[in-house]
Amino acid sequence: MLATVQRVSSAEIVIDGEIFTSIGDGCLMFVCIEKDDVSQNINNMVNKLLNFRMLDGPKGITSSPLNDSGKEVLIVSQFTLAAITNKGNKPSFHKAAEPDNAKLMYDEFVREFKKSFPNVKEGKFGAFMEISLTNTGPLTFNFKT
Repeated sequence: MLATVQRVSSAEIVIDGEIFTSIGDGCLMFVCIEKDDVSQNINNMVNKLLNFRMLDGPKGITSSPLNDSGKEVLIVSQFTLAAITNKGNKPSFHKAAEPDNAKLMYDEFVREFKKSFPNVKEGKFGAFMEISLTNTGPLTFNFKT
């Protein structure tokens, strides 16, 4: 399982020319389910993302975790994080989970995340989305479980 997390002051998803959802201050999480992922990968990723110190706090930059922050989170499924780009001139996506399995596991990830963090919105799985964001810092982190 892969995730790229960007700290944002705002993020918005537009689908078919209409605003689908948006958040203010918080994190935009792009999540990729790989073909060999199991539920333990989901639990590990949720735990890592909730407890990783990526927010500013009383001790300075990146001193506070998301867990108790009161910030907002926008979760978006993005299979292209699994792209193999180091050979040739065309990406290979053979490490990404098949769409049906990826959807099930993505939904499980969102459910598990929401159990510990209530301020969650999400994109639309499989949809073509236009995503705009204002990255703060800029701070962007990549995760793998």
